[in-house]
Amino acid sequence: MSKKIIALVGATGRLGTLIGNAVLDKPDVQLRLLVRSGSRDKAAELEQRGAQVVEGEIGQSADGVLASLCEGATTVISSLQGGSEVIIEGQAQLLRAARDAGVKRFIPSDYSLDLFKVKPGQIPTSDLRRQFASVADAERGNVEVVHVLNGGFLDRGVLFGFVRIIDVEQQTAYVWGDGKQPMDWTTYADTARYTAEVAVDERPVPRIFSIAGDVISFEGIVSAYESASGRKLRVERLGSMEDLDARIAHLRQAEPANFFAWLPLMYYRSMLNGEGKLDGLMNDRYPSIKPTTVREYVEREKL
Repeated sequence: MSKKIIALVGATGRLGTLIGNAVLDKPDVQLRLLVRSGSRDKAAELEQRGAQVVEGEIGQSADGVLASLCEGATTVISSLQGGSEVIIEGQAQLLRAARDAGVKRFIPSDYSLDLFKVKPGQIPTSDLRRQFASVADAERGNVEVVHVLNGGFLDRGVLFGFVRIIDVEQQTAYVWGDGKQPMDWTTYADTARYTAEVAVDERPVPRIFSIAGDVISFEGIVSAYESASGRKLRVERLGSMEDLDARIAHLRQAEPANFFAWLPLMYYRSMLNGEGKLDGLMNDRYPSIKPTTVREYVEREKL
């Protein structure tokens, strides 16, 4: 029996590497990577495990390279990050190559809260991904486009860093509003495992595939952290949701080019107000995966 070919773009990034390894863990699967010639060493681990490498990158004059990447593949996965030239134009170019090669399924680089429910302008990066989704709906042909959504990343660098719900060093938790809205959190590793399952699934997969390792409010996160760490947090209530709106507007006006100053708060806002809440979680579709909860993550990472 010939192996199922899964093509992956963005394999040298953190999530991409995890997706690559999760695909390689599947039996009877051949992983094929698109890697820039100068970045091949970053894919060395995946290549040593048996991944094929196609050297090149998305962009002008890439049609031949992308045709080679997609030839014979059943699924193409993107874990690309960047601006509109990557998320919209680049992924559209990749999708067209997949369509022309007869690929069955395409998984774009979404991996976020429910970007389809977030209002335009609330999160610029979600706007880009929605714009790509519109292009994909128009140009996909017979390709099944599946948007994998996982909420926020349950990670030192995201929940405890980028969004900074809890500052571990300061032993302080931050919130606007009442903190009672349930939020979705999934580790990078679990997101990668679910993505690999979607990639090899022989059955049709819904357009929006939502999963979460934990569904938990701010109050629940504080409780889980304290229970797992044995330490008491100081909770700093920073105001109402309207105060958060004003804070984001002020930071964006003051430093429009410094998205690290205001983008994390945009994501946190859409979680605190429920706008980005995932509907119809599909964890049960792949019961072999037992995703990590906030409490388990804090305990494992000794935060």
